[in-house]
Amino acid sequence: MTYAVISDIHGNLPAFRAVVADAKAKGATAFLLLGDYVRDIPFPNEVADTIRGLPNCTAILGNGDIGVLSLDKTRPASCALDQMQPNFWCYRQLSQDNLDFLLSLPETADLETPGGKLLHLSHSIPLIEHSPRLWVFHSGDYARKMEHSPFTFEEGLHAMQSAAAKHADAIAGHPGDICLFGHNHLQFLGKAAGKLLLNPGSCGLPLDYDTRAPYAILHDGGNEPRIELRRVEYDRNETIGAIRAFSGFPHAGFWGKLHIAALQSGSDIQTSRFWGHARKVGGGKFPMENGAWREAVETFGLTAT
Repeated sequence: MTYAVISDIHGNLPAFRAVVADAKAKGATAFLLLGDYVRDIPFPNEVADTIRGLPNCTAILGNGDIGVLSLDKTRPASCALDQMQPNFWCYRQLSQDNLDFLLSLPETADLETPGGKLLHLSHSIPLIEHSPRLWVFHSGDYARKMEHSPFTFEEGLHAMQSAAAKHADAIAGHPGDICLFGHNHLQFLGKAAGKLLLNPGSCGLPLDYDTRAPYAILHDGGNEPRIELRRVEYDRNETIGAIRAFSGFPHAGFWGKLHIAALQSGSDIQTSRFWGHARKVGGGKFPMENGAWREAVETFGLTAT
């Protein structure tokens, strides 16, 4: 069996289509999707439609999806908080079929391969990403380190492997022989506690200083599976053009500039700096009151895109 492992599409339909085409050309017969499919880039229905059309697809939810879908509990007619407008717009934009599909997805999944390996799908592994917080597994810290003292992709992989190995005891309790996760938008393949750890990277918003769309191929055959990290060229100008043309909610243009900066640089540096600025303006409150949010947006020195 050959699996395509894809995560963090974030509405980037051109990137997603290019990755799916590449995966099929490489012989993928099944798809494993690790969450964060919609919002941020304005193709939510098209991305959901594409997922629903994939063969042998196992998909789970990401934190971004959960934020959007949580609105279905109250089904608000409007959104009072400017900061939360992207979630509200995306929720209202989704067709009923796509909303029902996303609501049906679990937050984790387990799948046994024909070769007898247990795949565990989760959107993140908090044990190595947040507790304790390790710079190499956090896109903002990764970007700040890169800006201060540049390193290669391979050196980043080595640093992640070293960090994961130091926390092998904690990782040993995580389910699965092969742990598939996304969330931090940094492609990674490593080992710890006898487990394979695979983050295919963010298909839609990669943040490891390579603007090509990442994913992974998992070949299950023989005693040991073979994993290939892939990067795919796609028409970024189509994505950027759609973002620039979008004006569906207050401050859509500002959000768009942050996303375009990430797409053009493959870096989280602008977004990370903005959230640091916003926390200072809003006193760390989340979500921010409209006055504080507007002040943060208006006073942030965003590099033109």
